Amino acid sequence: MRASVHRIFAAIVVTGLALPVLGQTGGGGQTVPCKVPPVTKPATLNSSPYTAEFKITQVQTLANGTTITTESTMVRASDSQQRSLSATTSIQPYGDRTPLTSFYVQDPVAGTQTTWNSQHKKATVEKLTPPEQRHGCWQSESGISRQYFPDAQPRGTVAQSDAPGKPSSSVALPAPRPQRPKPVMEDLGTMTIQGVEARGQRWTTTIPVGEIGNDQPLVQTQEDWFVPSLRLAVRTLSDDPRMGKRTTELVKLDQGEPDSALFLPPEGYEVVTEEMVPCKE
Repeated sequence: MRASVHRIFAAIVVTGLALPVLGQTGGGGQTVPCKVPPVTKPATLNSSPYTAEFKITQVQTLANGTTITTESTMVRASDSQQRSLSATTSIQPYGDRTPLTSFYVQDPVAGTQTTWNSQHKKATVEKLTPPEQRHGCWQSESGISRQYFPDAQPRGTVAQSDAPGKPSSSVALPAPRPQRPKPVMEDLGTMTIQGVEARGQRWTTTIPVGEIGNDQPLVQTQEDWFVPSLRLAVRTLSDDPRMGKRTTELVKLDQGEPDSALFLPPEGYEVVTEEMVPCKE
């Protein structure tokens, strides 16, 4: 069964049709690979199993009217053990335009995150930072990825008593950044997408004239359709005049328990295990 699951992914890569995965690492930290772009990560762990396939379309319009359209696919899966998978397939822009699929698996029970891709037969298993040590900067032994955890000390001016009876000194921290324009939210109600009911919201942000050197107002919109029972975004649409339009849409959903082999590297891959250690800088 495990071999058949990975053959499905191989077929997807050959045809250029991939399965979708969305989200970010939970637990208070953010993983930032230093060498390669991060794979899209699940936003929230949950106990409702599913396998979801998405199509992603990006359209960018240049100043001379030329449009650049790129398509990719994504697969996201979660099982009853709260393991989550993200697999994103894209076509390489240069050379022979070979499809590349990148995989990311998070296992909160085992306390690990695993990455591999379809190009190199090597998988890396990182043992996550223990919860009681999640502050400051941590990195894998190889330095390929890092996790940043918020400091326990809140930001602001910190009063420090030098000695009993003496006035306290203060450490002035950097001034807060100027506030960005606040988005306006619109409730879009509900809509059925691939057999599940999703609730939609649209966020509109207007950047005033002159804010970033613009001679006209810039209007950005972000539309999200979310299924609360699965904790899954099934459709997202973003439109930014500077970046173009991006649509991520659910094309297939299976709410059965995923095959456990889906969360493991393919047979024949070299598996390297790394500990997370405090950052050297």
